[in-house]
Amino acid sequence: MEPVRLAVVGAGLVGSKHARLVSSEPASSLVGICDVDSRRKSVAERFDVPFYQDLEALLAERNPEGAIIATPNGTHSAVAEVCTRNGMDMLIEKPIANSVGEARQIVQSAEAAGCQVLVGHHRRHNPLIQEARSIVQGDTLGRLVAVSITWALLKPADWYEVDWRCRRPSGGPVMVNLIHELDVLRFICGEIRQVYAQSGSSARGLEVEDSLSITLSFDSGALGSILASDATPSPWSYELTSGENPYYFHTTENSYYFLGTQASLALPKMELWQYADPARAGWQHPLEQSRRKVAKADPLVLQLEHFCRVVRREEPPLVDGRDGTRSLAVALAVLESIDRKAPVELA
Repeated sequence: MEPVRLAVVGAGLVGSKHARLVSSEPASSLVGICDVDSRRKSVAERFDVPFYQDLEALLAERNPEGAIIATPNGTHSAVAEVCTRNGMDMLIEKPIANSVGEARQIVQSAEAAGCQVLVGHHRRHNPLIQEARSIVQGDTLGRLVAVSITWALLKPADWYEVDWRCRRPSGGPVMVNLIHELDVLRFICGEIRQVYAQSGSSARGLEVEDSLSITLSFDSGALGSILASDATPSPWSYELTSGENPYYFHTTENSYYFLGTQASLALPKMELWQYADPARAGWQHPLEQSRRKVAKADPLVLQLEHFCRVVRREEPPLVDGRDGTRSLAVALAVLESIDRKAPVELA
């Protein structure tokens, strides 16, 4: 089977990573890179493909079958409009847009044109997350009572030298990082009904938050909490504990905890805690620990392979535009709750 011809739109940090994956994976072929910044031509030269500053020209001359959109969040809608006008399937980096209105416009345009949209919530492709979902939604834990996440690390000093990272709506850990946690929680635990969040910015004094406390209520009745900061030396975050991204220092701690009526699960060690004898349950009885083994795999590679199958119409998107819009809505509700100093209900 011939590799799927793909173009990458946006050649920054994330787009360059996509270009490397597309050019190295047998299932795909990189046919061109587009970026409005002429300095990004060096990325195209690195992978020996044509460079364009005009997306229409790239689509017309290189005839890709799909496009990976890795431009700034606020431009996703305009780029997607060009792609749908040319009948192009899209992998759009998370978040799908900066606003629910823009996200809906992407979805409606794509559906009208018969184009598939896959949103880049890549963690859903990780076997670790998929196994956790199977456990939580199965009968091992019993009824899910609560989930707790600690996401704490220290971003390097030069991270916030980039202006957009210091400002809303795109900057700050909610839209850059915690949208991953919120999407994973939706995937594993079901829909989120309400959020109540508080934030602080005393560590850096920027417009965007550096620390947060988020309380969640799920449709199932379960409760959740996320304690987050990107301004503290800490070993407790998904990036550091999962080993998913080799760029991060790897620690051997847990950062996710799922609490059920019959057992509890800690990630990423996949530790299950339950009573050896269900008839002898209670704090005076010993708990038994076991571990689920999960094969490691790069979720970005799995996402790319999946996108190729989506383009070939072999399977539907794991995270389609409507699903990605719901995760965006939860993240925006967190920011709204911070501003209003009140809980926010999600439709």
